Amino acid sequence: MSKYKKLLGLATGLGLATVGAWAQPAAGSQLLRQPSVSAQHLAFVYGGDIWVSDRNGQNARQLTQHAAAEFAPAISPDGRWIAFSAAYEGNTDVYLMPINGGQARRLTWHPAADVVNGWSPDGKKILFASNREVANNRSNQLYEVSAEAGAASVFEQKVMEAVAYEGAWSPDGKRLAYRPYKQAYNGPSGWRQHRGGTTPPIWIIDPATQKLEAVPHVNASDINPLWVGQELVFISDRADGAANLFAYNSATQALRQLTPQTQWDVRSAAAHGSQIVYESAGLLHELDLASGQSRRLNIQLSPNAPQARTQWKEVSRQIDSAQLSATGKRVIVGARGDVFMLPVKDGSLRNLTESSGVREKDALGSPDGLRVAYISDEAERKQNPADGAGRQHHIVLRDQAGLEKPKRFALGKSGYFTLLAWSPDGQRLIYQDNHLNLYSLSLSPAVGASGFGTAQRIASSPRRGPFDVAFSPDSRWLAYTLRGENHFSQIRLHEFASGKEVAVGDGLAHAGNPVFSSNGEALYFTASTNSGITQVGLDMSTRERPQRLGIYAAVLAADGKSPLLPKNGDEGEPKKAQDKKDEVKPPIKPTRVDASGLNERIVGLPVPERNYAALSVAADGALFYLDRRQAGASLDAPDKRGQEGAELYRFDFEEREAKSLRQGLEGYEISPDGKKLLLRGAKASLEIADAGPKLDAKPVDTAALRMRVNPREEWRQIFDETWWMQKEYFYDPKLHGLDWDAVYARYLPLLDHVQTREDLNELLVEMIAELQVGHNRVSGGDVHQEAKVAVGLLGADFRVEGGYYRIAKIYGGDRWSPFMKAPLAAPGLGVKVGDYLMAINGRPLDARQNLFALLENTVGKQLSLSIASDPAAKAPRQAVVVPVANEAGLRRWDWIEGNRQYVERQSGGRLAYVYLPDTADEGFTFFNRMFFAQIGRDGLIVDDRRNGGGQAANYVLDVLSRPYLSSWKDRDGLIYDTPGGAIYGPKAMLIDQDAGSGGDFLPYGFKRLGLGPLIGKRTWGGLIGISANPSLIDGGQLVVPFFRFFTPEGEWRVENEGVAPDIEVELDPLQVNQGRDSQLDAAIANVLERLKTYKPVQRKTAPAMPTELGK
Repeated sequence: MSKYKKLLGLATGLGLATVGAWAQPAAGSQLLRQPSVSAQHLAFVYGGDIWVSDRNGQNARQLTQHAAAEFAPAISPDGRWIAFSAAYEGNTDVYLMPINGGQARRLTWHPAADVVNGWSPDGKKILFASNREVANNRSNQLYEVSAEAGAASVFEQKVMEAVAYEGAWSPDGKRLAYRPYKQAYNGPSGWRQHRGGTTPPIWIIDPATQKLEAVPHVNASDINPLWVGQELVFISDRADGAANLFAYNSATQALRQLTPQTQWDVRSAAAHGSQIVYESAGLLHELDLASGQSRRLNIQLSPNAPQARTQWKEVSRQIDSAQLSATGKRVIVGARGDVFMLPVKDGSLRNLTESSGVREKDALGSPDGLRVAYISDEAERKQNPADGAGRQHHIVLRDQAGLEKPKRFALGKSGYFTLLAWSPDGQRLIYQDNHLNLYSLSLSPAVGASGFGTAQRIASSPRRGPFDVAFSPDSRWLAYTLRGENHFSQIRLHEFASGKEVAVGDGLAHAGNPVFSSNGEALYFTASTNSGITQVGLDMSTRERPQRLGIYAAVLAADGKSPLLPKNGDEGEPKKAQDKKDEVKPPIKPTRVDASGLNERIVGLPVPERNYAALSVAADGALFYLDRRQAGASLDAPDKRGQEGAELYRFDFEEREAKSLRQGLEGYEISPDGKKLLLRGAKASLEIADAGPKLDAKPVDTAALRMRVNPREEWRQIFDETWWMQKEYFYDPKLHGLDWDAVYARYLPLLDHVQTREDLNELLVEMIAELQVGHNRVSGGDVHQEAKVAVGLLGADFRVEGGYYRIAKIYGGDRWSPFMKAPLAAPGLGVKVGDYLMAINGRPLDARQNLFALLENTVGKQLSLSIASDPAAKAPRQAVVVPVANEAGLRRWDWIEGNRQYVERQSGGRLAYVYLPDTADEGFTFFNRMFFAQIGRDGLIVDDRRNGGGQAANYVLDVLSRPYLSSWKDRDGLIYDTPGGAIYGPKAMLIDQDAGSGGDFLPYGFKRLGLGPLIGKRTWGGLIGISANPSLIDGGQLVVPFFRFFTPEGEWRVENEGVAPDIEVELDPLQVNQGRDSQLDAAIANVLERLKTYKPVQRKTAPAMPTELGK
């Protein structure tokens, strides 16, 4: 038996008592979160609301009843008040309420999230954490705000400059125990037993004396510090198996474990006196430190749970598929797991499935318009949850009116399937699974091996990539694409009758988007010969590399004719006018494919090479296609990026030219008869038009797309599908030996206690965390979203002096970024550091009012600031500014540029400094901007700290490792080198615990290539990849790791390990509080020391000029 199966077989002792408890809910309510205690009360979170009970858990009552989530309750030291965080106006702020209920009083207004941590020991201030002023979003700082009504100052005061994710004051208020950064198992990320670099310690600081004490730490996560007298209690997962409570005595430096959990983590805890209440397995337990005894608090609640009520939902913004029926009279829509027949003009909406607990998807209409096919995951209900979810995909075939009993065809027991196409003769469906296989399902009435309901595997792709498929008009041939070993997409033709396979092209071009001509004589497709560098999307070197695709026609028969043959201009026989009523549809001509010489019969259409996609052929033979905009050519404002859409073209073979018909499209579909187009625009809008030379599009009314949702049934489907997708998409089919069926059985009973969609996400995160890997996340879905009132920001730091707000710092922004606005730094505005802000739009302002409260609803709007050099001035000057919604970019760039200038000063201009915030868009941009502008420096510091990842930064590594090859002498000016963009001298890279994913790979590569030492702290440790599985039924996001890194030596490394520094340097919080960066100082010293012995490789002078001809 594996260690994982043994683990799942253990009883918790303090949690659920027996294995049998997995199969049925324990007595009392579960999923009770975040306790807080006083002498008389116990507060906790349940169903997104705060509840208060007697100290023993009895007589529980709901304290808050708002649709927005309330969390992080903290009872005041005197037990009279409760502080908490809530998103009442679309933003997370600090609120205060009497312990017996009443109107909540808002205390903070800043647009960053403010999360309550606790109280000052005297009960006058509330301690909270916020990332409002950090140079990145990877951690927080601690603040205090007055809890007293009518206080002389209500402005939030920062406790210290050093980052702190959470903290707690000692009983005497002299020492602060805090966790400096977040843990890997956090928010949407499920990662139990993390052993990479993001394993936070707990430190104790005395702000007055600036003395720092470290709680004994191992490579595990220590969180949730709380004081019990002079003893510090915290949660740690340092004992393998589960997170437990530990206590540290700073006087004796003794450390002891308080709880014996082996299966369910202790997730949160609070203390009063010698009593600790902690959360584990969704239950609350009380631990008496004096006796060491623990008991479970049996709390029975009867929540209103409005989110769990059956309700009608408008789903027009949740469309995941839309196809036209045979002649375009209806749109077959898939939305939120149901299949709809949406009328274009006449008729009423029909929901063919109406099933909250089942996901129906990928709906297609038959070519004759009589039937609909889709995939369903209806579960085979099993009485024993230990057998897993029991769901399996079926293809369902039913009449378009939904009146007859549907036919179901079970697909494989293993695999997550997608329906792709229906043959023109209606006799065959094409589908694929997520394991790179392409299949055909026969709907032919014939009996035998190819008869009704028979499935056949057509192909298996060597690499992951989409299957583009298209039927010939006679349904005898299927064109499809495969990803080859060279990562190029290759087109193949499959004949169903014989199984014959014909390759289109020579494999030296990236080909895709196949579609047959309307007469079956040609195959149109796209192909590119310059896109090889873009095919491995994991590589950063693919960025801003526009791929050029041409559109081609392959003449299928040996005696066939090119659709582009020159016209001779002779008179032909005049066309006979024919009444439409007398039109007879000609018989479908058999498609003939002659493999011999096929590649020599490929001709290019006379169109520019661009980024083409989605080829379709209309009934009149015209070719429709999209031209998608590519990154790098231009850059829009951040709120406009990704909204450009694609341009629709029509190529007319008679005119031999292409015309643009529409811009700004997300996509389009053509009806089976080739006569109608369905256009998909922004915000899920749909339009219909004739598939002709002119586009007269009319909107399709999607407002009627409504469905009745039973949340509990839907939540069960989401729970099942999350478990199922992990099973089908996780890179290791054996899930590292974990008994995944047992995990399902363990967590399923908790589903009955879910009261909100947010509860469900938290439960799912806990379940997937059992896999103990990175990049495993759950988020989003149909969670409640409160209307947001945007609070404007001025791009400045303020402090309170003499009862007024004084400007302590103005952030100047980035002069080379037109989209980064710095409201107070505009030339000519006349606002400077040291000025006082006396009024906003004429409303007087002093420290008795919260500055940010006066900036509500001001984002992007002009407002007038009254500015004075002295608060006693009788006539303040006016400055008109436009507040911004977010200062994060300003603060980050100020930190980056401050570091660059500091390195330049400390090194006398010899060292370059380059920062990469990620290894995606911004990292690519920042590297190119900062590195090449500092060519000529003797050495380099690359800062990978807080790198959020993205891609494998091979491009950066390639540039950093460029060897010096030659120099060139110009008649005038300086010598230049090949390669021209390089710094050849000593290098070092800064790393820390917040650098992960691509931020792990970059230092791994830097070290492997021997480019220099790594300085700082071990990185996160997450080199396991994502983004293959689909989203959840209600739009929730589940990301399953489906590929993993290993070294050239064949070793699994970095994942759950991180990249270790060569020189370990802590970011000293005491130095940070003094405005210094200990890690950056260490890097500067290292590179300067190595420069002392470095011998430059570049030649600064040319050799003597030749004096002989021919030399």
